[in-house]
Amino acid sequence: MIIRKPDFDLAQATVVWSRVPEFALYWNGASAVIPYVEFYLNNVMSEVRKAKGAGDPALDAELAIFIAQERNHAHYHVAYNKRLYDAGFGALKGLIETITAELKVLRDKRSLAFNVAYCAGFENAATFTSRYLIEQCDADFAGADPAGSNLFLWHVAEEFEHRSVCHEAFNAVSGRYFTRIAGVAYAFWHINHSFDRAAKTILDVRRAGMTEAERKASRKVVAAIKRRQAWHTFPRVLSLLNPWFDPASIRPTPKIEAALAFFARAEVPQESFTDAYASRSLLGA
Repeated sequence: MIIRKPDFDLAQATVVWSRVPEFALYWNGASAVIPYVEFYLNNVMSEVRKAKGAGDPALDAELAIFIAQERNHAHYHVAYNKRLYDAGFGALKGLIETITAELKVLRDKRSLAFNVAYCAGFENAATFTSRYLIEQCDADFAGADPAGSNLFLWHVAEEFEHRSVCHEAFNAVSGRYFTRIAGVAYAFWHINHSFDRAAKTILDVRRAGMTEAERKASRKVVAAIKRRQAWHTFPRVLSLLNPWFDPASIRPTPKIEAALAFFARAEVPQESFTDAYASRSLLGA
């Protein structure tokens, strides 16, 4: 793992960055929620470092990079959220306050072991979402605005890179199978529910000026997007139920490795990673 800080110009990023507007707007809902989940993750992992880092230098070093990566993700998504608010999606603010409060209750009321299990569940599920977005969504990212699309592709590439860190942290804190499964189940429900609520808020604003026929067509597109993702990720997420599940055993594909190299550059080219990978025009240097 390394710390990357791509030079995205999010002040100029478009809100509808995909040629499939509903795809961009659905993932913009995730962007609205992401920083506050990242703050929660870092708070939990910082406590793990304090409790376990001195006795496990390798885990401590991994957690330090994980926290730095997540801090960067939050920084960029907060900046992009400002673009969303300025574009008329200020209704997100109240929902974000609700979700932040939910995470605070989780942090305050549940044990460290359960909170780390939640973090591991989120990160484990994100491993499969990362592979889905990078490997299966070329039609949605092709020809996209580079700033908006690259923000998501950089983020999910790093999610894949640090896929095993929270899992290892959980094993250091607890390792109990049923605690892990409880955290996985709750994280899977809560994160998806949070993303769906944010996406609905954005899409409701977007559809306000549409005709009924246009709204119906938009809802069908979103349903197809969610159905396609569920068909890909849900069977894979079931592997988390295996008592011997080890996310480190999930190997990166050549395309994920290319994405990590692409976003490690001092200056990210002003082309979407998907287009660069398809043409191979920028990946050899």
